This record gives sequence, C-alpha cells and structure tokens, in this order.
Amino acid sequence: MNLTPCKPPDICQILDAMPDAVAVIDTDFNVRQVNAAFTVLSGIEKHEATGKKCYDVFPGHVCNTPECPLTRIKNGEGPVRYEGDKHYARRRSSPGIITASPYFNEDGVLGGIIEVVSDAGPLYESRERFRKAMGGVIQAMSLTIEKRDTYTACHQRRVTKLCRAIAREFGFSWEQTQGLRMAAAIHDLGKILVPAAILNKSGDLSEHELAIIRAHPQAAYDILKDIDFPWPLAQAIYQHHERMNGSGYPRGLQGDAILFEARIIAVADVFDAITCFRSYRPAVGFDAAMEELMKNRGVLYDADVVDACDRVIRSGTVNFGIPEKNGRKA
Repeated sequence: MNLTPCKPPDICQILDAMPDAVAVIDTDFNVRQVNAAFTVLSGIEKHEATGKKCYDVFPGHVCNTPECPLTRIKNGEGPVRYEGDKHYARRRSSPGIITASPYFNEDGVLGGIIEVVSDAGPLYESRERFRKAMGGVIQAMSLTIEKRDTYTACHQRRVTKLCRAIAREFGFSWEQTQGLRMAAAIHDLGKILVPAAILNKSGDLSEHELAIIRAHPQAAYDILKDIDFPWPLAQAIYQHHERMNGSGYPRGLQGDAILFEARIIAVADVFDAITCFRSYRPAVGFDAAMEELMKNRGVLYDADVVDACDRVIRSGTVNFGIPEKNGRKA
C-alpha cells in the first residue's frame, strides 16, 4: 500500500512535538500516520504501524464492534471520548484518555479520524488513592455501627457478600461492583440513630416505633448526601427499602425509578433478614427466604435480581458464616 508522506514536512514535526500519542486512521481502518509519542507509549515503531490495519496495531474489545470510535464517527457521531486501557500489539497496554475526532478532505468528505491517547497513569493513581480513602471512610462507618450493634454489622457483611455475588451474575465491572459493595456495607447506617431498645425488641413494634425504624434510610441519606463519592452510595442506601410496585419507603418509588443497585441490596437484605435469627422470630432458612423472594418476584422485588440471587444461592459459592439450613449451604 502506498502512503502519501506528511506534507508539508513540518506537519510531521508538529505531530512528533505533541506529548500525547497520535494515530491518523482512514475510513478503511488503515493507519496513515503515528507520532513519536505513540511509539514511546506502544513500543511500536512508525514504520511498523503505518500501512497496517488499526485493529492489528492496537487491538481492543471495541474493535470490529459498533462501539469502535471510527465506526461511530462514520455513522454520524461527533468526536468520541472515553477512558480505559489502550491495548497495543505485543500484549502491551496502558491506561489512557482516548479522543477520536473526524477529519475531512478538501471536498468535505470524511477522510477518517485522528485518535489522541493521553497517558492516564497519574490520573488513575490519583483516583486509586481517592478510592482507598473512600474505602477507609466506609470501613470507619461500618466499625462505628459494629461497636453499637453487632447484629447489624454482621448482617451488613453478609448482605455485602451476596450483593457482590449477584453483581458477578450481571457482569458488573470492577468499578460498579465496588460502588455496590460499599453501599451494601453500610446500607443500615441510619439505624445508628435508632434506640437499641427498639432494634432489639422481641415483641411487636408500636406505630411510633415502626416510624422510627422506617426513618433509617432517610437518616443514612442525610449523613451521606454531601460526601462526593464516585458512586451513588447515598441514593442506593436511601432507596433500598423501596419496592417495585411502589409499596416501599421512604418515597414510594416504583420500577425503573429505583436505582438498580438499590434493587440488588433490597433482595440481598430480605434474603439475609429472613435467613437469620431476629429478636422477634427464629431463623427460618434459605428455602423460606427464596420462597418469599420468588412469591413477590416482579411485584416487590426486581425479577432479574431475584433470579440472579437464586442462581447464587443454588451454586453454594457464597459463605455467609451461617450453619446449613434446609439442605442448602451458604
């Protein structure tokens, strides 16, 4: 394949002076030009890249799919920008912020894209430090709950395990799973404001006491709402007692108005609550818990989440630390 060299020559010099990796790709997916930063980032020399198909030079999970930036731009989208690991031949990859912009020939016809990859290593490191700090905040909150109410803390840990397993069933990314796990770990944070006498009461609760209990999602939301978490923790916790048919609390949300993470926590929360001993009733086992979830599948609880929970429980892959019940192991 004959490629037209850079003209005028200073265009190549300009590309090489850019600190970010640049690749010029035509509409047939041929790499027309790369710069010096591209070689540094990828380990691929210019002559090894030019003239080759882009999906051979930097193969990735969006190659040959509708999500390919060039395909999206050919279909009429404007510049495409995303973050992720940029993969190159020879099994090399690096975190990057990728921007693909269209370029046009003299007749105004799309000639291809100019793809710029900015090294996101420092940004990722900063975010990782932030995530660790947020994890420390969550752990501190969880320990605070545990000091006051051991049962609630243990319940939250079991719910977190089940939520994580359900997330795997849905193919959640690591990032999504982290957010769900952290929300589940403190989903009953608001109970820190509920008197212990009410939490541990063995008899029926009065209307006033029920109202206090039902205020715990709002209390947790008020504590968390102004913290700038990278996940919707406050809303997921606020909504975990909402129900698909609108019969839940505190706002009576219905269906898709309820965050998916909150729907997962709701199912895991109900499963563990029924499975384990409570001061007002004995533990009734895994089968009874799944019976409740299946009976109200699609009514109170998200049908897909209930099905995923059932698969997890039947697989026996989650260790809840609870003795075997009704023929199933946790």
